[in-house]
Amino acid sequence: MRTSLYSILCIVIRLGAIMLFVDTLTSLPFAFAGLQGDASGPGASGILIGISSALVALAALLWVYPGLLARLAVSRSSQQTFESPIEPVQLQTIAFAVLGVAFAMYALLDLTGVVLRLGVDSQVTRIDFGTLLRQDGVALGVQILKLAFGIRLALGARGLAGFLERLRERGLPPAFPASDAQEKRSHAE
Repeated sequence: MRTSLYSILCIVIRLGAIMLFVDTLTSLPFAFAGLQGDASGPGASGILIGISSALVALAALLWVYPGLLARLAVSRSSQQTFESPIEPVQLQTIAFAVLGVAFAMYALLDLTGVVLRLGVDSQVTRIDFGTLLRQDGVALGVQILKLAFGIRLALGARGLAGFLERLRERGLPPAFPASDAQEKRSHAE
């Protein structure tokens, strides 16, 4: 396979866009929960929604136009080509696996932080750990889902890369099977 530094950076930027998108969406419930107990007023939730929307929009822009940032990073060396025995599908598999491991590691760290915070809160407030766990179960559940997603992505990277390759080769399947589409057209006329 022949590739360039530019195309490799585009892959890395898209992975970063996915991480930014998922991290923004999964941290939103915790931010809103933090605002519930705070006396900051209704303007704070608007600011939170605005910042989160801007981060999601930035992630979308980075996904759609990774070349803009990649060109800034590799101005002259972007035309250098690398020869590698790794096929593009294998490179994408590696990228998905690395992304899955990163999600799993971040989720494991966040999960540990939530459990430690609950343990400390139960000692400080003298409230039963189970009661605090029921109150903060959403935070724990989201971290467990992120961990499961990361593990699933890491283990299913080959299948996902293969699916995307087949999708690129054949295109999207028709919305309706050919016979159903013809019947619908004849009924519409």
